[in-house]
Formats: sequence, structure tokens, C-alpha cells
Amino acid sequence: MAKFRYDKKKKRPLVKRILILIIAVAIFLGIIIMAIPTRAEESTENLTVQSFETGKLADAISEAADGTDYNFIKNIAVLSGTLNAEDYNALTAIPNLEIVELAGTETEGGIIPENALPSRNQLTVLTLPKNTVEIGKNAFSSNRKLVKVLMPATVTKIDDYAFAACEALEEVPVSAAVTYIGEGAFQDCKAITEFVIPAGISELYPNTFSKCGFESISIGPDVKKIGGSVFADCNNLKDIYAYGEEAPALDSDVFRNVSAAVHCYEDSAESYKSWKQNNITIAADLTGEYSLKAEISAENSETYEAAAAETEAENDEPQTDVSEAEAVPVQGQTDTQSVQPAQSAQSGGLSVGVVIVIVVMAMIIAVLATVLIMMKKGGKI
Repeated sequence: MAKFRYDKKKKRPLVKRILILIIAVAIFLGIIIMAIPTRAEESTENLTVQSFETGKLADAISEAADGTDYNFIKNIAVLSGTLNAEDYNALTAIPNLEIVELAGTETEGGIIPENALPSRNQLTVLTLPKNTVEIGKNAFSSNRKLVKVLMPATVTKIDDYAFAACEALEEVPVSAAVTYIGEGAFQDCKAITEFVIPAGISELYPNTFSKCGFESISIGPDVKKIGGSVFADCNNLKDIYAYGEEAPALDSDVFRNVSAAVHCYEDSAESYKSWKQNNITIAADLTGEYSLKAEISAENSETYEAAAAETEAENDEPQTDVSEAEAVPVQGQTDTQSVQPAQSAQSGGLSVGVVIVIVVMAMIIAVLATVLIMMKKGGKI
């Protein structure tokens, strides 16, 4: 009778294949688990800061985040306090912000400083402090995904390149109070389709609206001078409504690559003939007195009315401590954009996804160690 003889050399290749398969599956599972956001991570998208001392917003954000990885935070609402340049800089430490709500706050001296919050990769909605009077140079430039800005009717000055290269910006709530719009302030804002230049503005500075997506624009009666390339490369511009009795003086290349009709009063047509160049034509068809106003949206108004009412109520009522768990969403938000306090998405400094991967890998290592021990002892599994 033939004896069965166990051949370890034939068995081991199969064992190696099994071990390689187990390792591959473990790595694959690890990648999948890391890619799936956990509930804890989702809960960190929204962060509320109740209040802060001027210059110490960074500390208040850190306390409210309570260990949350800043990469997970998408929306932030600051309910009260006065921001200075250092506080705006604190917001830039949160890299993936989509919504920034500051309607309940004030900005120091009514001025949003230069380069306050530029070049944010994900920012889509921005609500400015309730006492804003001046928006500094390059304050929000190159926020290429920024769609909506809400600003109070107190704003009078929008400085150079404040919103330049905000390509997705659709709504610009410029009120009648604005008397100064600086050089290149809205340059390359391709999503804006119409604009009313407030009546109080007397001069348009170079490149203010160049490369914008305007289809029509209204120029108030007080504008006396239009700087170089103000409307250059506004390829969609078809109708220019000019309400001045005398045509504003033009610098070079104001209408470069523009094909449009200038609508003016019949009595002013002779003056506007100086604008007739290349593809610009004069249509003397305006009637009635100038009545246009640069108006802000109802949503914009309601946001700041609610913020003012909340401030008045706080001044009238005894102050009580409000925990983050009782925080209320900022007034004027929609339900889909409600900002709630963040909860920690980390365990011992690591995200839940990382912890799960570590546990799975530990289990796999334990199994592999057991298999290797059994192979060493008996040559079989």
C-alpha cells in the first residue's frame, strides 16, 4: 500500500498566494474606508463662533473646533465681535471654506482690510460685517468659485481689484450709497450680466469692468470720465444706457473688442458722437428722467435687518451664557446652509476613518502572524 507523503515545497506556493491575496484585499479595503466620509466627519462641516476678542479670532476658532481637523470645516458663522486684519487672516487657516457668514460682526473702523480673504479655492458665499463702509484693495480677489456676496447698505467705497477675477460672481449688491469703485474692482467677473453704476459716482477708473460678462450696463448721470479699458473685452456687452447730459470723456481702449449700442437722450446725441468708434453705435432713444437705483436684493436686506434686530435685542436683554450646543444659525440663512456647532471628528488626534483602517490592518497582521507560526511548526495551515 502506497504511503501519502506531504510535500511542503508544493504546498508553500499556494500559501504564498493566499497571503498575497489577503494583503491585497486588506489594502483595497483600507483605501475604500479612507475614501468614505464618516458621520463624525460630516458633522464637522459647520462651525459656529459665538464671540471673540478683537485680534483673537484664531483662538476662538480653535476653541469652537475642539480638536476638529480644519480640513473638514466648510462653513463658518461668527455671531459677534469686531474683526481686524489679524482676524481675517485667521479665517485663511481654514483651507476648504465654502460659506463665511459675518453679518452679526463688525469690522474695525468700518474697513475691510487689504487682502482680507483672497484666493480661496472653495468659497461660494460671503456675508460681510454689518458696519462695513469700505472694502479694501484685493480684499476678495481671485475667489474663482464665489457666487454670492451679501453686503450692508453702509458700503460707500469698493477699492482697487476688490473682487477682481471672481469669475463665478453673479450677484453684486452695490447700493446707491456707493460713491467710489476703484481700478479693476470687478475685472474679469465673467458671470455678471448687468450692472447699474450708482448715481453718486463721478469717475470710472481703468479696467474697472474689463473682461466682465455684461450684456447691459447703466451709467449714472454724474459720471464725467471713463478711464482706460474700463469696458475692454466685455464681449457680451450689447446695450449701454448713458444718462449724462454730456458724454463722459473717454480714455484709450474703453470699448476695445466691444460691439454695442449707446442709448442716450436725443438732446445729448451730438455729445455722444465722440463715442462712435469701431463697433459702437449711438441710439438717441432714452426717455423720461433718470430713475434707476443700484438696489440690493431682498435677501441681502433681510440678512442685515435681522442682524440689526438681533443686536438690539441683545442690548435690551440681560446677557446670558450660551453654550455652543445651543447656538442658533445666523439670521438670513436657508435651511440647507444652516450653520451649527462643530463636533470633534477625531479620536486621539486621528479621524474615525484612520482609526478603522488601523484596526483592520492590525487584524490582518494578527492573522498573518498566526498563519506563519502554524507553517513553521507543522508545514501546513
